[in-house]
Amino acid sequence: MIFGLFPAHGGALLASADESSAPDAARKRLAAVVRSYHSTVWRDARRLGVAAEAVDDVVQEVFVIAAKKLADVTNERAFLFAITLRVAANHRNRAHVRREVSDSELGERQPDSSPSADLLLDQKRLRLLLDEVLDELPVGLRVVFVLSELDELSLQQIAEMTEAPIGTVATRLRRARELFRIASKRIRARHRLDGGETP
Repeated sequence: MIFGLFPAHGGALLASADESSAPDAARKRLAAVVRSYHSTVWRDARRLGVAAEAVDDVVQEVFVIAAKKLADVTNERAFLFAITLRVAANHRNRAHVRREVSDSELGERQPDSSPSADLLLDQKRLRLLLDEVLDELPVGLRVVFVLSELDELSLQQIAEMTEAPIGTVATRLRRARELFRIASKRIRARHRLDGGETP
């Protein structure tokens, strides 16, 4: 079993993959996949609505599922995204309705260099604002929006990953952008009314 992921690099997951009883080639491939895609899966899970305090568990579950089926996979990115999408949806269905910001979330994914406290605070505010806006998008629209606007994938790549016709992807993206603008304006106005600063 795979335990104890570290968000920055998946170190414990890599060690577990290296020590598993799986055939040598499969073990090496799993370690390479974890090394290559850990940060991407972590980011995707977070952007798909998984709370910061639960994202490591979701990422671990994604790689545990992936390890069982990896031998038959040709497009690793699409395969991992499909698993992440399902695991994140299951997690959201089980999660509490109320979202609290924990103390550990305040220091989430800080870079190794030491940026100023003001810069870190601004980045944190922007991440929280982005999360709040993304939370207002329906899941189907959020997926397309995240893949296009944040991961910078083409419509064709998104269609392949989501197994949806390209016309459907284009329509969802157009609608997601519209809803994102509306939600963003509403949330920013609410923050100004509450006396909070918005970047």
